[in-house]
Amino acid sequence: MELILKENVAHLGFKDEIVDVKDGYGRNYLIPKGKAVLATSSAKKVLAENLKQKAFKEKAIIDEANKLAKKIEKLEIKVKTKVGPDGKLFGSISNIDISNSLADNKIELEKDNISIPGRTLKRIGKYEVTVRVHREVSAQLAFEIQPDEESIKLMAAAKSNKKSKSTEGEAPPEGEALTDAKEKPKKEAVAKEEVSEEKPKKEAVAKEEVSEEKPKKEAVAKEEVSEEKPKKEAVAKEEVSEEKSKKKATTKKATAKKATAKKATAKKATVKKATAKKATVKKATAKKTTVKK
Repeated sequence: MELILKENVAHLGFKDEIVDVKDGYGRNYLIPKGKAVLATSSAKKVLAENLKQKAFKEKAIIDEANKLAKKIEKLEIKVKTKVGPDGKLFGSISNIDISNSLADNKIELEKDNISIPGRTLKRIGKYEVTVRVHREVSAQLAFEIQPDEESIKLMAAAKSNKKSKSTEGEAPPEGEALTDAKEKPKKEAVAKEEVSEEKPKKEAVAKEEVSEEKPKKEAVAKEEVSEEKPKKEAVAKEEVSEEKSKKKATTKKATAKKATAKKATAKKATVKKATAKKATVKKATAKKTTVKK
């Protein structure tokens, strides 16, 4: 929807400017707050008449805005802040910092009239922002973010540390460099020869060690196997003999028990027979006595 602004609105436009906004933003915020009205055909005609009447005054205002824009473009603003050794800021630079820098140069502008790409800056360097002076006039402000004194000392210390580390591997003076350049191929050739001589020696030694170690390991393994076999056989034989002796002892005990049981039954049978004989003898004697009588 189209609206006519009744006052300056940040990030939208200036007073008496026709702008396009979303319906919800216009009906729920701008119109109820009195910041804008609907841009109907009659409202546009009224605005055009008002602008004609203000044309002379507006021309003077625009001339002043153009002068201010030129002044802004000529400025060389340097914003100093705390910076780490890698050039990254402790924090960020926003449109508030640039507005304060302009105020130091006696230029009063609202922070909302300064637009920064990405809204914040986080590294040192040169940048350019857009400063809107009037609804029809804007200027490009170039500025630079620099480290403060403490940050400069820290960055210098970090650089000196890097240099000291790199100087450990620095090249010698020119005379020494020439001699080194002559001696380098000789040293490389000697090193190659030593390497080429040492390689077959090392390989031969390694092969001999391997050939010596193999039969030793095989002999040790055979001895261990030969020693373990009789031990295992002897242990197995002992276990078998012990089990056999135990089984024999148990069978002997069982047979002895059976024999004693048989003897006991035989004794009982003989005792019974003897008692039976005594009984028959008594009966016979008794019969004899009765016959005598």
